[in-house]
Amino acid sequence: MHLFGLLLVQGFYWTSTKAEDAVGFQPVRNMPQRDTDPYFALLRTDYKFRIQTDYVAYSIDILIDPCRELIRSGGRGAACCQGTNTAGCQHHPTIEAGQDLQVAYMQNAHVASCRGTEYEFDPNCGTYLEVHRPGQKPVLADVRIDSINFPSGYQTVFLATHRLCRGQYEVWWVVQRTRGFYVEAPTCATPPGGVDPPRPALSLSEMP
Repeated sequence: MHLFGLLLVQGFYWTSTKAEDAVGFQPVRNMPQRDTDPYFALLRTDYKFRIQTDYVAYSIDILIDPCRELIRSGGRGAACCQGTNTAGCQHHPTIEAGQDLQVAYMQNAHVASCRGTEYEFDPNCGTYLEVHRPGQKPVLADVRIDSINFPSGYQTVFLATHRLCRGQYEVWWVVQRTRGFYVEAPTCATPPGGVDPPRPALSLSEMP
């Protein structure tokens, strides 16, 4: 878990008290390499949820593969959604896993950061995007997004997908909201604790 504060997961918040925040936050001296099992073992997953009933005066949006179609990117290629409004971006929620996945995000409020503090290298402090199976706590990939406290327009980053098999996934902003997407390939064994993807009526070889 990467943040102090709030996490909205499709209409639900994660909240933590100051006492809970004190657990798991410490200066990290020998940080494991990102995207490895020792790194993911450091992440807190003590999410707590409540139904959102109050008014939220800020907005967050997450787009999947926002520059896939080169013609629509207007000659800007992979930078088509960087620093732009939604008119310059795309959203393709069905992907093939393997290569890193570009995602775009936008928030009209302050992005919390631990940079410049003794907790800068603690993977449980800061603002991140995380990849999860729908509603499940284990983190499959993450990327830090707090380098700019007040970003203008959409910003783009890349998430690792080599751990993903066919099925539904979500990108969680660990302050506010999620965005679902579907991995159509490759197929592989469902990870322990995972949910088997729905089986198509036709096999892949029989599909037109």
